[in-house]
Order: sequence, then structure tokens, then C-alpha cells
Amino acid sequence: MKSWVRRAGPRARLDIVAGVVDGILTALTLAASKLLSPGASLDVGVALRVSIAAGATTVFVFFFAHYAESRARLIRAERQLNVLRHGRLAAGDLGGRAFRESLGGAAVAGFCSAAGALFPLLLAFALPSPGWFGCGATIVILGALGAGLAQSFDGSRTIWAATLMAIGVIFTFLGATLKITG
Repeated sequence: MKSWVRRAGPRARLDIVAGVVDGILTALTLAASKLLSPGASLDVGVALRVSIAAGATTVFVFFFAHYAESRARLIRAERQLNVLRHGRLAAGDLGGRAFRESLGGAAVAGFCSAAGALFPLLLAFALPSPGWFGCGATIVILGALGAGLAQSFDGSRTIWAATLMAIGVIFTFLGATLKITG
């Protein structure tokens, strides 16, 4: 059975996976001090603000990255076709299509980033336990995502899960040290 990651096209796969991972890491960075401080509590308002910030920054970053790549491909095609006036492909229908596809990919990545940030924070809010448990659950989610991702391209599930979990621990430590929300 094909995994959901394998069924998505290469570009959509990048938008989905990078968006979710970015959202989770942003949530760990921004909310770790709130989750790990004794007596501090995470509320839904903080979770929503972190989620919106994660999604919004991802939309802009992915739009410009996708659009720059698409424009570069059009310029390469012009050179290969020996088009005398540069920018003609980008100014036409292909340029408009590149813009729309870039916007669509950015929207998918932004949504996945916002969801990736919101889900673990709401989980930490809902669990009646110490804050570190929410961080731990989020890091386990990163590991599961890494294992699923590795399965989609026949990589080592253990290595990918362990790597994403280690990155999650690093970002949690970074967030706890920076104390952005706490």
C-alpha cells in the first residue's frame, strides 16, 4: 500500500512535509519555555497565535521560493530555445501559471505549517499533565512523521525518526533557552 506521502506529487510532497515539520519546530521553539516552566500553562490563545505566525511565515517563504524556481526554469528554457528577448516566457501564460502554482503550493505549505504548529500545542493544552509531556508527545509525533517520510522513499525509518526527534529536542532546548513566550 502506498503511503499518503508517496501518492502526493513531488512538489506537493515538499509543501506538505516541509510545512508540517516547519510548523512543529516553530511550535516547539516558540512555546517550549511556556510548556517547560513550572506553574506556567499554555492556553488556546497562545496556541492559535503560534499557529498563525507559523503558517503566515511559511506562506511567504514558500511562495517566493517556488516562484523564483519557476521563473529560473522559464529563463533556462528561453536560453535553450534561443529566444532573442528575455522574459517573454515569464510575461506570458507560462509566467501566470508559474505564479498560480507558486501561490497554490505556498497555501498548502502554510496550511500544513499552521496545522503542524496547532496540533501539538492543542495536544499539550488538552493533556492534564506536566508541560514537558506535551513537548515529549510533540517530539514523538516528529519521529512518526520521519518514519512515514522514510517509508515513502525507502529510507531508513529508524534513522529518519531518530533524526527528526533529535532536531525536535534541539529546537525545544533552543525555545526553552530563548524564552520567547514565557
